[in-house]
Amino acid sequence: MSNTQLSAFSHATSGVAPGNLVLAIAGVLAVIYLIWLAWLAHAQLVAWQTGQAVFYDLLLTILRGAVVALLLGFLVR
Repeated sequence: MSNTQLSAFSHATSGVAPGNLVLAIAGVLAVIYLIWLAWLAHAQLVAWQTGQAVFYDLLLTILRGAVVALLLGFLVR
């Protein structure tokens, strides 16, 4: 961004720099996908404990969720 654009952006957002805004958005997205991963692991653990899934399903689903979380973390920031 040019200096004019940076100045206009800072004035429009009450002094928030674009880099800080991007970091805040990335942080919110990281919290969302980490909560999703925790929910996924909990749901699979409950399914395994109640006999609705085998241990292999539990392991495979959590690993796939972890890979998705790692890819999202890489792409977001």
